Amino acid sequence: MPTSSELVKRLDSFNFPSAPAVVVRLSQLLAQEYATGEQLAEVMALDAGITARALRLANSVVFRGGGGVKSIPEVVLRVGIDGIRDIVFALSVVRAMRPTQFDYRPFWRHSIAVAQTTQTIKRRSLNLPEPLPEAYAAGLLHDIGMIVMDRTLGAEYRKVLERAQTTGWPLRDVERQVIGTDHAEVGGRLLESWRLPSPLAVAVRAHHDPLSETQPTACLVHLADLICNSQGVDHGGGWRGVPCAPEVLGRLGVSEADLPALATEMQAELAHAEAILAEA
Repeated sequence: MPTSSELVKRLDSFNFPSAPAVVVRLSQLLAQEYATGEQLAEVMALDAGITARALRLANSVVFRGGGGVKSIPEVVLRVGIDGIRDIVFALSVVRAMRPTQFDYRPFWRHSIAVAQTTQTIKRRSLNLPEPLPEAYAAGLLHDIGMIVMDRTLGAEYRKVLERAQTTGWPLRDVERQVIGTDHAEVGGRLLESWRLPSPLAVAVRAHHDPLSETQPTACLVHLADLICNSQGVDHGGGWRGVPCAPEVLGRLGVSEADLPALATEMQAELAHAEAILAEA
């Protein structure tokens, strides 16, 4: 197997793929305090298939639809501006980024579940005066560095994944041991290369070490990731995670007593993740 320095060189020389046009435009809307239905319709026009998929989702029982939604303004009325923005973000990213060395379905199921759980935690948090519009996208993209490493290192990365599975060690620790960097760092670099909003890239880079950053989105993603892993909704590696640090809970204004309810709500929302995967 190549040395860690050789693997890092391969990552350094990797030409990051271009961001989907829909993702770029949606990320610009994340920086605005308010987005309109008209703006979202313009974004969706960049990908003809996205509109049809979003309409099917809005009409589905999973999204409490009853049929009859035939236009984007009607979708916005049914699921809200933030809801349709998040659906479109998820559909466009999942379609564009497929791994080759591991199964994309549990990976994206976990990612969408983490994204949804960040929103649940936001609603319960007592210490988040900011709206944090990037929270869903940060949860969705928190493990995107795994796909970059998959595409760059190929079979060598599959060996890293297999080592994490057989030893039961956290994937991040095995990556650092074998490669010399980890998927959080690589994911942050990808989002920077895509010129996505800085809070988004920071949250992805720091989601395993959220107290290293002052902005709270990393803490949201960290806790959501731990909740999903603890319930067996992982990216395929089987890691069940560790208890959340009290300092992270304190920063969010979430108590230990809130965690069972958050886990229950996460499980209830899994049908949304499955529906998005089916459309993507």
